Amino acid sequence: MDIFEQADVFTPSRAVLQEEEEAAAPSSSGNLRPAVCVWNKSRVRELFPQGLACDVLVIATCPTSCALVHGIPGKQLIGTVLAPGVSLAGISLGPEPLPSDRVCAVYALGGGSTGPKVLLVACGYEVARERAVAWARAVLGQVAAGHVLALGAIPAEQFRGQGDASQEELLFLLRTRAAATAAAPGARPAAPLLPTGTVVGGLPAALLSHCQVRDQSAELLVAVEMVLEGRAALVEALAAALAAVLRGRGAGQAAEVLAGAGGGAVVAAARATLGLGQGPCDVYV
Repeated sequence: MDIFEQADVFTPSRAVLQEEEEAAAPSSSGNLRPAVCVWNKSRVRELFPQGLACDVLVIATCPTSCALVHGIPGKQLIGTVLAPGVSLAGISLGPEPLPSDRVCAVYALGGGSTGPKVLLVACGYEVARERAVAWARAVLGQVAAGHVLALGAIPAEQFRGQGDASQEELLFLLRTRAAATAAAPGARPAAPLLPTGTVVGGLPAALLSHCQVRDQSAELLVAVEMVLEGRAALVEALAAALAAVLRGRGAGQAAEVLAGAGGGAVVAAARATLGLGQGPCDVYV
């Protein structure tokens, strides 16, 4: 095969591109359909008499972070987020969804004179990349948050920095310009900054981009995972980083739930949800 024949093989023809465009056309408009936030209005009015606002909005977008959120005690279910294309079949009926349910639950955590300081969102279903922008716009438009913290993950093969995800816990941080400006001089971030060359996409990137263009304070904690459910030690590292962010944003009571005396129970519950062992680390060989 000469270079011209090879070019014909690896270069798609105009006919192929046109067929792909025509196939994608019927579904393109559906990607703009926003998610629908369903609230427990009576509980929202009771907890948020001055409107749905919080100091920190935490959005878990991967199985490891969702398991951690589900393990936090003292939270109150105030709503759910329904996304186009996500089936509700097989979801359990009860006061709270099960960790295994493919739902997106919204919880209130902590309290104060003006209502809970922290809102927790556990997105238990996968949001397609094409729908991520519409999902982020719909959810972030419902809550007046002083700071947004997204919890996400990337597979190890997409990581372009130093370290081995099979041997250590790799956790990195991305933040908007507003968050970097508001940080106290000399303050130590909850995690090192994400190395250059590593790309984050999907829902975590859409959440951070939404806040960046609106000059809103936001951070993204990214875990590098060997497997989708993460490692046992990574759960503990994520809990510690989450507690550090909450403490730095004035939500000390919520941070104590993760890093205080009851923090071990939260991590243990998350490990049980993910089906991970209780050992200090897991090593892949």
